[in-house]
Amino acid sequence: MSSSPPVDDEETAYRVISVPLEYGTHSINQLFTRGYDRYVIDGVDQPADLLNDIGRFGRAAFNEQVRADALEDPFVDEPGLLAVLATLSAICVKGHPKFKQSPPRTIQPLYDIRELYVNNLASLLRAYGNTSLYQDIAEILYQKQPGADGPHPGRVCTDIKSVPEFGPGLYLEIPMVAASRDCLVRSGTSTDDDEDSEILSRVRDNNLYVPVGDFDEKYRSYGKRAFKKLLTVQEQGLSEEQRTWLTTNESEIAEQISGFVETGNYDRLWRNWDRGTRTIRVLRRVLTASPAETVQLGEFHTANEIYDAIDAYTPENDWESTVINRISSPSSLAKKLANIESHTAVTIDRSDRVNTYRIARSSHRSTQLDVDQLEDLFELPCLAAMEERLHERKPVRKDLYNFARMVMWLPQYQDRTLDAIVADLKDVFSRWPWYDEEKTDYQVRYEFSNTIGGETPLPMNCGNDDMQRYCVGEDQCPYSIWGSLPFPDEMYEQIDDLSGEFHEEF
Repeated sequence: MSSSPPVDDEETAYRVISVPLEYGTHSINQLFTRGYDRYVIDGVDQPADLLNDIGRFGRAAFNEQVRADALEDPFVDEPGLLAVLATLSAICVKGHPKFKQSPPRTIQPLYDIRELYVNNLASLLRAYGNTSLYQDIAEILYQKQPGADGPHPGRVCTDIKSVPEFGPGLYLEIPMVAASRDCLVRSGTSTDDDEDSEILSRVRDNNLYVPVGDFDEKYRSYGKRAFKKLLTVQEQGLSEEQRTWLTTNESEIAEQISGFVETGNYDRLWRNWDRGTRTIRVLRRVLTASPAETVQLGEFHTANEIYDAIDAYTPENDWESTVINRISSPSSLAKKLANIESHTAVTIDRSDRVNTYRIARSSHRSTQLDVDQLEDLFELPCLAAMEERLHERKPVRKDLYNFARMVMWLPQYQDRTLDAIVADLKDVFSRWPWYDEEKTDYQVRYEFSNTIGGETPLPMNCGNDDMQRYCVGEDQCPYSIWGSLPFPDEMYEQIDDLSGEFHEEF
């Protein structure tokens, strides 16, 4: 194994990009330097060429077919260059104005870039064809936890070869003494506990033979985590001036994202986007803009009544026009709502001769609550219970945190100064015996600066564990936090954007 740095040695560069979780920041930065050196000619930097290639990589990542093709034929043919282009294109995505306030795990283009990177890396390693490199990767994927005597002293993977008696394909040879449970491979998506599934691993001469297809699958999972580390190191290594230069001057990725926004292709922007959400969002805006005596959010109306409101509505942008143009008649509206009835905002009443339709502001069907002053929030039974408890004992942090978050989102506080908001909250908190003006001032200001990835946190909803301590029971309560309070559309749009479960951390 070469001990030369990755900036100078190809084999080391392949090893660092293959298993970056096993290397430190210094080695990874040297891998990046190897890539950046492609843009230095006769000692002169070529920033225009770098920007062009970053845009080319990002644009390619948005194309599903290109991502798939990269699994067989490398889109980028050099490890240092691949590391640089993939991470910098991801940084350009995160720096786009559309995403600056969004958690990375919700941004679909980041997943597209990562998929192109992982596919490209797999085909690049295959083209490199270094068996010992594959064995080193297998050491990481299949090693068992150290025992009482420490880690296994020998190699985990002693060979990669065909074994005709086991059938076609290659197998990883792993000594039984070094094998972990990860070496036990079953057919399909079965788990180790599924006794009816076929075991694909084979045993011969005190060795366990694992089909190479399992290696490929496990390495793809590793590659996702590996990309996250590369991206983190790249972000930490850029100065604010370099990041600003990059996101200001890169145009192709920015234009592609802006194009998705203008055409309403939100499924290309957000992870787990519900395709019915665009329609619901427009209908909410239509009903909000309509006179209250005609149609309203949260009330049942016929398709004809809602269509008349749509016909009278002036779209604010091109994507709204696109959605509205697809609704050509009351019957087409009824059909569209029937197709997306599973959306939490849609309710269809079929009990009468003519169907009626309700578009809710949020997933909860809740009594609306006007909030003219902060004390009105205590009409919510859960907050009334909290208010009573806080007369008896000091609060836990999340009680006041949640109250402050609600205030952050109330329409009348969107344009107020922080000093004014703090003053109003201190006036509310002063009712409780534990109140301390100086401490409250500090805590409130801290909560208002406590964003999540630069984004204003959502208020806790009724299902939150901390709110359950005060909940009187959702079946007994006519209100809901997200459904009853007069929060602005921007908050509900953020809820829509984050709809679905994001178990995966990007």
